[in-house]
Amino acid sequence: MARTLLINAAQLGIVGLAATFLMFVLLRTIPGDPARTVSGPGGSVSPEQIARIRSELGLDKPVVVQYFDWLSAAARGDLGKSLVLNDSVTTLLSDRIVVTLQLGMYALAFALLVAVPLSVLASRFTSDRANRSVRLVGTLGIAVPSFWLALLLIIAFQNVLPTFGYSSLSDGIGAHFQHMILPTIALGVGMSTLLFETTRASLIGTLNSDYVRTARSFGIPERRVYSRYALRNALLPTVTIAGLEMGALMGGALLVENAFAVPGMGRLLVQSVLARDYTVVQGCILVLVIVVVSVNLLMDVVYSLIDPRVRTDND
Repeated sequence: MARTLLINAAQLGIVGLAATFLMFVLLRTIPGDPARTVSGPGGSVSPEQIARIRSELGLDKPVVVQYFDWLSAAARGDLGKSLVLNDSVTTLLSDRIVVTLQLGMYALAFALLVAVPLSVLASRFTSDRANRSVRLVGTLGIAVPSFWLALLLIIAFQNVLPTFGYSSLSDGIGAHFQHMILPTIALGVGMSTLLFETTRASLIGTLNSDYVRTARSFGIPERRVYSRYALRNALLPTVTIAGLEMGALMGGALLVENAFAVPGMGRLLVQSVLARDYTVVQGCILVLVIVVVSVNLLMDVVYSLIDPRVRTDND
């Protein structure tokens, strides 16, 4: 098991490095000069001053050298300084990553709490009409953009729940969850419909398997058949999809945070892109890559806990 986790970690690490390098190169191909961003608005800066700023930022070096310089500094916890806010990127991100992680965890929990019970209920109905209804619900849920759903929720609940801003847990649990309810729903609906379809299809297939028929033939109660024999194995594809969808969930958080003015990573990333603050953009993307890679490794562990055969095969 440990060997498999190390192999998966190495593979995900390579993917993460490739993603950050691609981001690093693309940021340097977009129009605009970071040196002019540092120098401020106006055209009074001389070419010599621009050249000096570029040298201080390391922009006069080859892109590959710049990347490895940045990566080595990032490994020491130094992500540089914001070109616009003149503050440490590490400090800016540490203030906001908690908010984004909270929103992501709440959305994932919401999706699972909605999808799993509904899939258990829907697995009892396997007619053509039921299958068509499930496909329709799934298509609508996936097709509705999270930002559009966020706008609908703001209009519908503006007099009932807070629709803008954020309240930390230190300000009170009640106020915190009141502010997070609508962003959580907006971000979690799309994932819940995808997990619902996946879990229902897997559960129907598991219920028709030989070992479940054998369990029923021994007179085991139906509730125990579901909970012990069927659902545990049916959740394996659900865990896989949940891990794969974390990237989409983080991307959705970017839009949802801006819709609800939640001061998280997504809102900071959009503001930094608009301001051409590429050091903050690099830091945001690096942290998001680390989060997605870490969640996928965690899903490997959960997978082995749900299905002991995975541990046996790996050993």
